[in-house]
Amino acid sequence: MRRSLTSAAVGLLVLSFASGEGSAAITEYTDPTAYGAATSNQTTFNFDGVTAPGTVSLGPVSFGDLSVDGSGTNLPLVFGAGSPFYGGSAFFSSISPLPGFDPAQVLCTLAGSTAIGFIYGDFADEGDAPITVTLSTGDSFTLNTPLNPGLDTGFVGFVSDTPITSVTFSNDDGLTFDLLQVETTSGSTVGAPEPAPMALMAIGLLSLAVLGRRRTVRIERAVRVLLPRRRR
Repeated sequence: MRRSLTSAAVGLLVLSFASGEGSAAITEYTDPTAYGAATSNQTTFNFDGVTAPGTVSLGPVSFGDLSVDGSGTNLPLVFGAGSPFYGGSAFFSSISPLPGFDPAQVLCTLAGSTAIGFIYGDFADEGDAPITVTLSTGDSFTLNTPLNPGLDTGFVGFVSDTPITSVTFSNDDGLTFDLLQVETTSGSTVGAPEPAPMALMAIGLLSLAVLGRRRTVRIERAVRVLLPRRRR
């Protein structure tokens, strides 16, 4: 009986680990279609209307609880619509005063979101340069700037089961880094896969099922042993 109780306790312990294992799960998306399919209740922010077309204004920029700024000594600027970059779209740029020494960085802070996505670019550096994206959760990801500076854009999105409160883009050797659009959601996510927790949950359930079956078999054997004795 003690052995059965001990095994059951192990099964329950596995289940408890399964329920808490996915608390820091982050899924990265570089395909905007896949990101859109994995999220819901998105709110989209762009830089249209922040500054007059054909002009440049000093940042940072805030949209409610969402703020976009430079980082460190970077100069935050907003380029109005009609510039020669990105087909004339308005965008935010963070310019490093000392490229190669001070990285070009963009810092996005928010109250907390279960998913956040960005359209990004770089208008002044060579294309295909490495950039680092760091989340408030401590997770870090490596990307590349688009191949054709000032023309092509890239996308990156993150789905998390814990709130993301900041995202930092760092172009370590570059002069600038640009954001064209931000998408956030505080609603439920649709497709945040958590393979490890699901596997642990399955193991826990299987363990309990096996324990229950063994107990049933033992009872049946005991009954078979006792019944002939009663007949005598």
